[in-house]
Amino acid sequence: MSPSSIPPLLSRTTPTADERRGTPGPGHGSEATGDGTTDVGPAQLQFSSGPWTLRARGGRTITPAFGADPAETARTIMAGLARQAERTGGSPIVCGLIPFELDRPALLHVTDDAVFTPRSVPPDAEPSAAGGAPLAAAPAPAAVPDSPRYRDIVARAIRAIDAGRLDKVVLARTMDVAAPDDMDADELTRVLLERLAAADPLADVFAARLPDGGTWLGASPEVVADVHDRSFVTHPLAGSRPRSDSSEPAPAFDGVDKDAREHAHVVEHIRDALSPLVEALEVPPTPTVMATDRMWHLGTRITARLRPGVSALEAAVTLHPTPAVCGVPTAAAAEAISRLEDRPRGFYSGLVGWTDADGNGRWSLVLRAALLADGHLTLHAGAGIVAGSDPAEEHAETAAKFGTVLGALKGTR
Repeated sequence: MSPSSIPPLLSRTTPTADERRGTPGPGHGSEATGDGTTDVGPAQLQFSSGPWTLRARGGRTITPAFGADPAETARTIMAGLARQAERTGGSPIVCGLIPFELDRPALLHVTDDAVFTPRSVPPDAEPSAAGGAPLAAAPAPAAVPDSPRYRDIVARAIRAIDAGRLDKVVLARTMDVAAPDDMDADELTRVLLERLAAADPLADVFAARLPDGGTWLGASPEVVADVHDRSFVTHPLAGSRPRSDSSEPAPAFDGVDKDAREHAHVVEHIRDALSPLVEALEVPPTPTVMATDRMWHLGTRITARLRPGVSALEAAVTLHPTPAVCGVPTAAAAEAISRLEDRPRGFYSGLVGWTDADGNGRWSLVLRAALLADGHLTLHAGAGIVAGSDPAEEHAETAAKFGTVLGALKGTR
């Protein structure tokens, strides 16, 4: 299945309220350019999904730790958002970043200055359409450094799985790349977002600014919670194989192999976690093969009807972290990640997105992502480890996932 043939998650990807204020007016700092793209400007969050791009500015910053009761923390935030909407008569949203570890501070913004505009790269765009010059081919394998240490921690995780201490754990690694010296950070962010959107028009493409001037950016293939009028969709991806080019046929994922077992862990977790939040839940019996720009994935499109009062934010943090980014059992996998990975994840494999005062919104995983700061990019990529995993294959999978941001970088030098 090609990326362009995958149906949208919902018939509309969330705006209304007069399409969330339509186009930006004077003073919003988001000016359309002659080629149909829009400058990033000083937005705290730019988030493109489906036909819409959100740009959120101003307001106040909150840094809650969702901690031991993420749903209660989400409800507290939503109550404050509702009070603000009632007090001001505006349409406030809460948006930003939630870390992988929920006991760490989130970086969220509560603002009325949130504008949705038509997405600048249409869903049927060719990959060469954005950023002026045609996109370069996939980076050579040598562009990604070899990591004996990563293969070693994968082998250690496999031994823990074989000993019965874990069923699955997702292990990540990083690579550092110097940013082009002829672009400032804002211009580089704009170019990378254009190219990421063109390379995978179905990805949720985002840039989230940090208080220290850094920016998390990426093209997430995986939505955790998309909500419109209590209609809920989540689309977990787990079980992955590198993809060499757009003409390559989809691989045959054997229903009993390790990819299928890896995916089943995620679906079971989501089914169990969602049960208290929903009135109705539909889980397809088998996954489908999905394509992104660099990978093949097993994916399952899970739909539900949320109970009254359950917001997109509450649903997202209730599910997070799923076994797609952590593992099974969750606590044991999180401990293994902390012990084996060589640096804290921060916002990598956390959540990025937004929710309005009515509970509508969209939150996706911070994947295929990089942190742009101090003249370089730190890229992150991970792979799910289960019984039967092979360290060399998992190393190759992370190398392929680095290719999303590396491919966008090519041609900027």
